[in-house]
Amino acid sequence: MNAVVESVRSLWVPLEGINLLLPNVAIAEVINYQPVDMIQSGPDWLLGGLRWRDQQLPIISMERLCGFSLPQGGGRARISILNSVQAGTELPFYAMVTSGIPRLFNADEEALGPSLMATGNFPETVADCVQIGSEQALVPNLAVVQTVVSEVWKGVSGQLSDED
Repeated sequence: MNAVVESVRSLWVPLEGINLLLPNVAIAEVINYQPVDMIQSGPDWLLGGLRWRDQQLPIISMERLCGFSLPQGGGRARISILNSVQAGTELPFYAMVTSGIPRLFNADEEALGPSLMATGNFPETVADCVQIGSEQALVPNLAVVQTVVSEVWKGVSGQLSDED
């Protein structure tokens, strides 16, 4: 029997200046913002490390990784813990700062507007950019994002320093 998927349960994730559209299973948990362990060097999108469930996770700015400016942070900032999309990885989770709490969104043909990929120069970390009503949402290429984060994290995770 051939089943047609009519909608995908997704999360609308607010960032600064743009939104993300992620599959619902991509986010393991959303926590209140907390200070991160800083690193001495690394790309500007790598904000530092975060202790979560007895693991040290990289915390990233998805805005910067996807070609936008670094967020300034605000009172409603949260941290979303993302699940790995790669089996057998050394990095089963990583985190990103968001500008608020993600909310459920049913991504279906009626809700999704046209792709805007042709209107911009997006990095390979972006799979698509869609218009939804009056707002735009990036659909990140989670496999590419995780590969980039994992490779950089291997090289810098030994540089963490507590900032208390």
